[in-house]
Amino acid sequence: MTEPVLSVDGLAVEYRSQDRRTAPVRVIDDMHLDIQSGETVGLVGESGSGKSTLAYAITGLVPAAEGSIRFEGTELVGLKGRARRTVQQRIQLVFQNALLSLSPRRTVGWQLDEPLRVHTTLDAAARTETVERTLEALELTPAMCSRLPHELSGGQAQRVVLARALVLEPTLILFDEPTSALDVSVQASVLNLLQRLKDERGLTYLFITHDLGVARHLCDRVAVMRRGEIVELRPTAELFASPAHDYTRSLLRSSPTVQTESESS
Repeated sequence: MTEPVLSVDGLAVEYRSQDRRTAPVRVIDDMHLDIQSGETVGLVGESGSGKSTLAYAITGLVPAAEGSIRFEGTELVGLKGRARRTVQQRIQLVFQNALLSLSPRRTVGWQLDEPLRVHTTLDAAARTETVERTLEALELTPAMCSRLPHELSGGQAQRVVLARALVLEPTLILFDEPTSALDVSVQASVLNLLQRLKDERGLTYLFITHDLGVARHLCDRVAVMRRGEIVELRPTAELFASPAHDYTRSLLRSSPTVQTESESS
């Protein structure tokens, strides 16, 4: 087997209070996770289990207390400055609330152009072409560039955020509940779009979600997280057919749209 695109080994993440007087709280403890090229791995679990913190640690938004995070063979823990920025453009994070991810005072075009200004040497014409091509790949027109975020629908805002992630042509995209704020019909179209983009561009996804139905539909494997640890990680069909861990079984029982084979028979 080839080296994973992402390899998390023995990762621990701690949060400290601002006054530094209380002991740090370990939010992730001794985590291990490998993601192969072209794979979609779902990460599920209750609120507060550490799912988002893992995404923040991978992208450098929070520091690792212990362990290793390797991306395409490069160690990310402790990587700083230009070396970090060079690697970071190949890892993109899509947050839960699309509108809160966008500046309310900047046009869509400006916000899609910004990553290209910061991370590439493309001239203005080439940047414009890249932005327009990316919007079209997300089924949006170049006319969208002149709009402000408050002029967008929920589905349009989510696609703009996806476009901002895609303009730098990443290898790995981390999604933190990207469809939870969308209604069911829009959610389905966005999920189908994500699958098409992954197939066309050879992308790799880590998909954080509370919606087990979404995980079942989109993911190749699913990791179940509880109190900062992965308690079960299996191919999606196997996990939903016969969950091995008590916590996984309780999650499936609590989902109104998901049943195991034994429960449905």
